[in-house]
Amino acid sequence: MSYDDKMSAFAELNAKREKARAEAELRVKETEVRIPEIADINRRLAAVGPRLMQLGIEGGDDFEEKANALHEEHEALICRKHALLEEHGYPRDYDLPVYSCKLCNDSGYVDSRLCSCVREAIVKRAYYSSGLGKALEGQTFETIDMRYYTGNTESGASVKEQMRYVVGHCKAFATEFSPGKESLLMIGGSGRGKTHLASAIGREVIKKGYSVVYESASNIVNNFEAERFGRAYSNDNQRYFECDLLIIDDLGTEFNTQFTLSVLFNLFNSRIINGVSTVVTTNLSLKEIESLYKERIFSRLSGDFTVLPFCGKDIRRQRKGTQ
Repeated sequence: MSYDDKMSAFAELNAKREKARAEAELRVKETEVRIPEIADINRRLAAVGPRLMQLGIEGGDDFEEKANALHEEHEALICRKHALLEEHGYPRDYDLPVYSCKLCNDSGYVDSRLCSCVREAIVKRAYYSSGLGKALEGQTFETIDMRYYTGNTESGASVKEQMRYVVGHCKAFATEFSPGKESLLMIGGSGRGKTHLASAIGREVIKKGYSVVYESASNIVNNFEAERFGRAYSNDNQRYFECDLLIIDDLGTEFNTQFTLSVLFNLFNSRIINGVSTVVTTNLSLKEIESLYKERIFSRLSGDFTVLPFCGKDIRRQRKGTQ
């Protein structure tokens, strides 16, 4: 998780905390106007802290006795205020801030440890900044529907069993992820679930605190092309080399030129050398990859990546047919 994602999460939490306090202050003023005695109680409660501090400064053998008496006075004032609120139809905690997180009261910490609400916010920001985006929000391991994997492959193997193996391997990849441990090449026809599983992997890897970039092959090439030919200048392309996991979707849809081949070879080769992981999805077969990208790229994809063949029928068409 990046420093920027963490700071953004804390900034949002701080805004929520300030809003909750401002709204509570308005409710305090409301009750003080409607119930004048509460205004007096609030003034007396506000004075308890300074009075306790003064007792500490003065010291003396009777400090504990006086401090206990002050505590009892404080508790009595609170009880009286609660009673007054309820008598006038208010909840007893009406004038207290209503925080979005009950665990940390929107502070971000529980017993000096980062609260789960902050972790969730950081993950959410990292998810969107990765390029996964809202369109792929529902593509998780839990939403994979094995009912659509039916029949047998051309070799006679069970499609469902083959895909159970593929899904299991992807889950293990995400659960045990460490940069450079493994890279995946997902091959198979359109609508077989490659993008779904790649997205699910990205989500889980982000939750583990690693940096993920998700981008289509064509967009990656276009971004490098814009930088190379002066149509844009940005350091953003460096993220393709440096992130812990790069997910390249739809390899083979980009316009194939010598520049394209150079960009892809450099990217794959650099990530392999630097020991960071890559997941590639493509509708192409291994033979088509070899023919289209030639030996230099093919040898890296087939030799340094675990090849996962996706089989079955187009799930999108199946779903459309059932609607």
